[in-house]
Amino acid sequence: MSSAIIRRAVLLLIVGAVTLTGSATAQTGTGIAAELAKVMDKYAAALDGNDVEGLVALYTPNGVFMREDMKAVVGTAALRAAYKEVFATLKVNLKFDIQEAEETGDMAWLRGVSTGTVKVLKTGVETKESFNQLVVFRKEGGAWKIRSYLFASNKVDAGQTPK
Repeated sequence: MSSAIIRRAVLLLIVGAVTLTGSATAQTGTGIAAELAKVMDKYAAALDGNDVEGLVALYTPNGVFMREDMKAVVGTAALRAAYKEVFATLKVNLKFDIQEAEETGDMAWLRGVSTGTVKVLKTGVETKESFNQLVVFRKEGGAWKIRSYLFASNKVDAGQTPK
């Protein structure tokens, strides 16, 4: 096996272990966390500005977007269509806070939390929201691009005890 394949396999194992145990040490405002924060700041600005092309440009050509209530969206054309649909139905304003980040070779990942508001355009109802993210990046042409972005709500339902 090539060293690139081994590095990617190790990265995926680390991501899986951290996702299950939450045991990695958080990174702060320097190094890879700072680099990835710049990408997520661009992501937040594009969300706030309903900028479909700006969002799509942050992904690799085979980028993946996943959330808990829909099938995975894979590739530039599918990402473009998905974000157009989001902006036709919602107004999203989120801030991203990176909890931890690591890199190995041309791959990196972050675990983060986003908070802000989501407004349903049809009804005008706006709610405060909070989401957990796991984002995998690949460095292409010297720039970090989103390879896979997975998010899910971290709100506690009524009667539920936070874990």
